[in-house]
Amino acid sequence: MKHRKLFISLSAVLSAVLFLAIFLSVWYLGDVYPDFKRAEAEFEIPGLDDGATPQGMSSCYANYTVETVKQEISEDDDGNQTVKDVVTKETKMQPYFFISAYMADGSPSRIYVVGQETGYVGYVTMKTVDGSNFYGHSGGIAINNYTNSAGTAISSAEYARYYTLWVTCDSTVYCAKSSDAYATAKKSIAQEIVEKAARIKLTPETPDEDYDFSIKFTTSFKANCNASFCYYYDNPGVGGYTINITSDRLYIGEFYNGGKYETDDAHKMLTPNGYKNTALMYEYKVHYKGEYGLTTLDSKESDTDPVRESDKVPAIANIYSIPEKIQGVAWSGRDTYGSNNGILVLSQSYGLSNSRLLCFDYSKIMKNANRKYYKDINEKVSFVYDGVKRVSGKNYTDPNLYVYFVDKANEEMFIDDLSVPSMSEGLCNVTPPEMSGSEMGRTKFYILFESGAKKYKTFVRRSIKNVYSMRFDRLEK
Repeated sequence: MKHRKLFISLSAVLSAVLFLAIFLSVWYLGDVYPDFKRAEAEFEIPGLDDGATPQGMSSCYANYTVETVKQEISEDDDGNQTVKDVVTKETKMQPYFFISAYMADGSPSRIYVVGQETGYVGYVTMKTVDGSNFYGHSGGIAINNYTNSAGTAISSAEYARYYTLWVTCDSTVYCAKSSDAYATAKKSIAQEIVEKAARIKLTPETPDEDYDFSIKFTTSFKANCNASFCYYYDNPGVGGYTINITSDRLYIGEFYNGGKYETDDAHKMLTPNGYKNTALMYEYKVHYKGEYGLTTLDSKESDTDPVRESDKVPAIANIYSIPEKIQGVAWSGRDTYGSNNGILVLSQSYGLSNSRLLCFDYSKIMKNANRKYYKDINEKVSFVYDGVKRVSGKNYTDPNLYVYFVDKANEEMFIDDLSVPSMSEGLCNVTPPEMSGSEMGRTKFYILFESGAKKYKTFVRRSIKNVYSMRFDRLEK
């Protein structure tokens, strides 16, 4: 009897061990990502060894200096030779990647900088408008800058203030322009971040105490959503890498995962084909003047009852109804799919499950049949800006805002669903200054993962420590 009980106990233990071994084998080794075979490793994600958890990613062109040292040999009348090093400096430009991250040790959040040609540059920390350290989650980052193909950047101190850094955290969008010293030197916020990041890299152990290695936000605004991610769309083919107020856009979106990460009930909508979307993404028109770098409500307000001066926040141009668990967004272009691959890509992930890259035909999204007025969806209630008041004290509302549905149930619109490893985060792409709109479909989009962060190393299925790229023209199977 005792032997039988012992046998049963040992069998149970061995079965449990076998089950655990099979589970772990399948968990760590058994999953495959056939779509991820198209991806290429681009560069190492910076800051992982420092305890950084990467969240958002943006890119833009900025200048850098290349120093060349040549030896010149001179000879005097007596035949004595003198060797002298002659240093020449050349200004070039390259795409820089800006990666936002929060820190495991509770230190201020950072923006890491990587040059496409020169590699890792360094990092800056962030400060709030009042000058205190910023510790936010930094879910999204976007930045714009002007550098033409000749490498010429900002032409005046005034223009240096036209360019903006945006960082999203919770329901707030934080904005930064170049500081006084950099604007006076005709340098944009992108150039300021690059130069400060490079300087701290040179002295990581003993940084100059008199030098400010941080970027200070100059203002912020409430985003009317959870503001989990953002993306800057730079329209190509408009005469150089300029801010084009007709076509350039900033997108700010929110993350939904039922229970822990909720969105407002008014943001949950059924698409025309019956799919239940659970979050919103807002489109803003970029404007080179103004504290936010965006068109504000001044362009919409009534002369008889204007918005209060303190409430002139950025004006939402369009609303997009999007699926759950979205961490980032990128565009290949915004024209007709098939002619220049106008594809919208959403990074969908949560936890340890495979991430998805959801790909949509942008031309189908923007069809008139795929849009409704917000007020028609929400029982004739016009869109209400968060806390914005008119001079009379009434809420500022916008009855003419359209909602466009990013619809997974629309077979023509939803063109691909790519399976990639877990914890995909922000997306971005690089638009060369000389690129025309018809070439946009041949650009790469870059994928940031957070699975390489130290906080996940004991249980993540695949720890990814590089930014990967995929080409939009490979999306069709």
